[in-house]
Amino acid sequence: MARPHRLLLVVAAATGWQTRQPPIPNVGVVVRPRDGVTSRPATLRLLRGEGVARVKLQTYGAREVREAVASLGDGAKVAVSVPDEEVEEVSKGGAAAARVCGAIRSARDHVESVLIGVTPPGGAGADLKRLAQIANASRSVARCLQVNVSVTTAFDLNVLRSSYPPSASLFAAPGPLREILDHLRNTKAPFAIQLDPYGAWRSSYYDVSLDFATFALDPLKNEPQFVDKGSGARYFSILDAMLDSVRWALAKEGFGDLDVVITRVGWPSGLVDAVNPTPAADAPGAGATLELAASFAHGLGLRRGRLGASAPELRTNLNQNPVVVYLYEADDGAPALDGLRWGLCGQQGALKYSIRTGAVVAPRLRTAEQCLGPACLRKRFSGATKHDVEVAALGVAAAALILGVAAFVAVLSIQPGQRWQRSPTQVERIMRAANVRAEENQRAARAAPSLLKPQDLLRWGSRPLQTVAESPLASDIESAAGSLEPRR
Repeated sequence: MARPHRLLLVVAAATGWQTRQPPIPNVGVVVRPRDGVTSRPATLRLLRGEGVARVKLQTYGAREVREAVASLGDGAKVAVSVPDEEVEEVSKGGAAAARVCGAIRSARDHVESVLIGVTPPGGAGADLKRLAQIANASRSVARCLQVNVSVTTAFDLNVLRSSYPPSASLFAAPGPLREILDHLRNTKAPFAIQLDPYGAWRSSYYDVSLDFATFALDPLKNEPQFVDKGSGARYFSILDAMLDSVRWALAKEGFGDLDVVITRVGWPSGLVDAVNPTPAADAPGAGATLELAASFAHGLGLRRGRLGASAPELRTNLNQNPVVVYLYEADDGAPALDGLRWGLCGQQGALKYSIRTGAVVAPRLRTAEQCLGPACLRKRFSGATKHDVEVAALGVAAAALILGVAAFVAVLSIQPGQRWQRSPTQVERIMRAANVRAEENQRAARAAPSLLKPQDLLRWGSRPLQTVAESPLASDIESAAGSLEPRR
């Protein structure tokens, strides 16, 4: 009976029947721009059936916010972003900051946070100018918003000098970060971080198991992957360890009271040009399978924002409030710069797996090589550089030239009689004129048979004079006053 029930869940998820399921607390998705379209209603409606009621956009436009809310339904929450190229201008305040604030205020009922920048700044080698711009832009936007919307910026684990064990974590450059951390505390905004469990597993696959990386370890049945001797915390999930590393680093700088939000996390389901690649740990796309991606998303959904290990020292020193998490990403439509499929849905919008049940809904995915439509072609070549375009254009021009030459040769072979001929010489013109005159005389003779004897016709025959090319004496003939004379 379990198998028909499982099949029913798969069919329901695939058809979008679960359109009004209660939202999964604290779980959202990242939507990146695709072919100029920022929010994709069909994809978001499908994910709403999975219980997704939060979305993080890489823009702050009011129209995009309203489209996302209309797709996700009542109660939807949106995080917006100030693009990287606008951060410097917004950091100066004035019209740029006012433009951002005006767009956000028009959709303030649904916007819960603003992220300054899309690409995380570096760690120990972070550009100090960039960090200063982020701090100034955060203050400018927070000051002009005048609404209860948090303003923060997302980092990644490069911001830490060390992250293992979690209790030993430290920021790589705490000095330049302090201005941003002060702003977060003053405005009660969370510290935002992007985490990559898949990358952590790939970089240390000899020490980290796939079960540990994909929420497959059960604390009631399995032993922990490791125990942090500094805190006594027992870790059954790599995401818990990564999150606690950030919390410990904040606590050591005196900011342990800050909430944390994970603005990007996920597990890939395959390579762009292959589905379920080889499981060898050192192979391209190793571990990037639909089953593991489904296990990760389902395990994350079950946690409902309750992330991080539990230990007396952690409860005393760290803020362990529920964490808002944004799964990366809504679908495979946007260009995949790392060559991996991260979407919960495929590039055609079909759901791959269910967050609620962990069931794989789409066991067969169309690869980029199998997709030949205009949208797929734009996706495949959207990451091309100017040099790539120039090389491709040169290749197309060379191919066109080769095809043109081949077509010309083919025409000549089909019509061999139509050859290019040289212009006739004066001698050839005289010989041709003589031939014409001889033929005229023969026709005149035939027209008056009574004046000629039959044997005369047979003796004359009808063969014209030889042409210059045929005559063996052609080289001995010259033209003189329109007559033919032998050369002396």
